[in-house]
Amino acid sequence: MIWASIIVPTTYLQPDNLPTIRNIRESSLLQKGVELIVVRDLWKNANIARNTGIAAASGEVICVMDDDISLNTDVLYELLTTLTRINDGFYINLDPHFIIARREAFLRVGGYDERFKPCMGDDVELMLRLQRTGYKKLNLPIDELKVVHLQAPRDRRDRYLLNQKHLTWAYLEHSTYPFWRLFVRKNPVEAARRLKWILEWLLYRRWQRRSIFELRD
Repeated sequence: MIWASIIVPTTYLQPDNLPTIRNIRESSLLQKGVELIVVRDLWKNANIARNTGIAAASGEVICVMDDDISLNTDVLYELLTTLTRINDGFYINLDPHFIIARREAFLRVGGYDERFKPCMGDDVELMLRLQRTGYKKLNLPIDELKVVHLQAPRDRRDRYLLNQKHLTWAYLEHSTYPFWRLFVRKNPVEAARRLKWILEWLLYRRWQRRSIFELRD
């Protein structure tokens, strides 16, 4: 009987060759009622792939992770079982693009925001949505799972700017900061860039479909 699901979005044509996928398949997880769902990202947006995996998942508890993560599968199993033992209302996040929560929690908050392309900002938005709905982060030692991303991003500057844009969108969506604080200590170029992101959100992005679970919101 399947009680937990691991969802891994990927753009690789042969994902079984990835160390992350191979590590999970060679572990004992799949013999302990845990299913592995690898979703090909055909949309060039891993958040759509993540939501597709969540919709297909059979497990009560779901772990969503990147395809370049190295981790201790024995500890992962313990974390998955932790959320089955405690009362609903908690989630686990130890690293960017690694989160464990009950399936009902993902569905209740409408999954990942597909208007955000994958960067840390989309994780922050999901956690803000979970917290606003009443879920709490389960505090664990930061090295509990020893999550390591095997691939260092090559386009660090572009990813940084994308992350800042998505964080701005998340703050606007959830009213996390007063509006004026989005411009504090910004030089003229950064302030103009931030204003562009705000206008883009208010005039365009905000009105796009948020996720395939939109009707569940």
